[in-house]
Amino acid sequence: MTTREHEQTLNVWLAEALARRRLAAKPEVMRGGGRIDVEVRVGPAIIAVEAEHGQSAAKQREAVRDADARLEQALAQCAVAICYPDDADKATIEAGQYLWQVRGDSRRPYSPAAWQSGGIDQLAQVIRLAPAQLGDPDAVAASLSASLDEAVYRLTAAQKRLLARALDLPPAKSAQTWDKAAKRAMLVIATAAMFHTRLDEHLADMRPEYDARADGETAPFADDWPPRLAHICADDPAPIDAFARAWDLILALDYKPIFETARAALQACPPDPSFADAVRQAAAAARAVAQNIAGRRHDLLGRIFHAVLDTARYDGSFYTTTAAATLLASLAIDKDMRDWSDPQAIADLRIVDPACGTGTLLMAAVERIYQLAPQVRGDGETARALIENTLIGYDVNLTATHMAATTLGLLSPTTRFQNMKIGRAFLGVDNDGSASLGSLEFLETQPKMMAWPNAEQPV
Repeated sequence: MTTREHEQTLNVWLAEALARRRLAAKPEVMRGGGRIDVEVRVGPAIIAVEAEHGQSAAKQREAVRDADARLEQALAQCAVAICYPDDADKATIEAGQYLWQVRGDSRRPYSPAAWQSGGIDQLAQVIRLAPAQLGDPDAVAASLSASLDEAVYRLTAAQKRLLARALDLPPAKSAQTWDKAAKRAMLVIATAAMFHTRLDEHLADMRPEYDARADGETAPFADDWPPRLAHICADDPAPIDAFARAWDLILALDYKPIFETARAALQACPPDPSFADAVRQAAAAARAVAQNIAGRRHDLLGRIFHAVLDTARYDGSFYTTTAAATLLASLAIDKDMRDWSDPQAIADLRIVDPACGTGTLLMAAVERIYQLAPQVRGDGETARALIENTLIGYDVNLTATHMAATTLGLLSPTTRFQNMKIGRAFLGVDNDGSASLGSLEFLETQPKMMAWPNAEQPV
């Protein structure tokens, strides 16, 4: 006769298994008069994992009821209901198949169809990404940051160095610094996957007439279309090749600051299993964030970048906070500056940030324009005018300009931007011995600019 394990014992083993996957998990936590089966912390968010031993319909309902109760008791910001296999023991904690359902709102009706199944690695990823469903920028950023840390953990020391070199990141002085460089590189891949996800529903109708990848502007596009969907690329047995091909096709539209930089990171390392797994991890996190930002204020993405990059900052960069950017934009863009009811007057406006970083000031300017001219929000033609004429940004940091372009591109994912005014100013000494000071060159002349995504010589 087989002895059935106690549920509390399974909770202890589950917490240990999640801890081995770099999640801050504790079993049987008493909090505020209630008990959480397994508590997991992801940044500022507490996730309550509520488990039942068995996978019958009754057990499934009981797990969801307990998960919703933890939310109603305010013991956690998010909850995951799970069902252990009927024959669960210490071995099946690692090798068995679970059922789970994420609960972010206890008022949401119960749905038997919402259950998903998979192994412990998939469950750990679901828990890691759960805060991204909360809508709070800090929780979303914490979820993305935790996923990127896990992606970096999968990389070898050699891969981290190759990623840093591909994105022209400063040489590291310690293993920890290489981790920070690699995290920034994985963030670049994640943000490109995020933008890819937002483009997916529109790409079929965006077939280019001319190929932006070719020299000149009149080469007809003659390739297959549309590119593969982001989630299909992520699930491909060879995700690196799948994303590289899809992003190459999207470059026929343009979006060079976004996808040229991301392809440099994607193709920095030989496509071995560890790097492929890291790319899948980053792409999964990107999809969660992309779903979260849909329909929300676009400055949410900038706030997420700042939170993630704050942990990865090692190159002397300092980022303008969203609050400061909003104040500056309000002071600089006055309601009497022009006729805000005239689309042409808006298109003729020029707003330049010579050290744009991730684009926070530029996005604050957009939000200020939306305040003064609410009729242009969601107007594709005005969005094109803002990106291709009005907003201009430069920075010496390659990854920062990539993120600025991504943030601005999300103003209107359905619009084909062919001439994004985001550039990389050259900082350093070129091969002929001439020194350049990056954006400071604007004080006297036009700075030298770098090609996308990187170049030995300024152009």
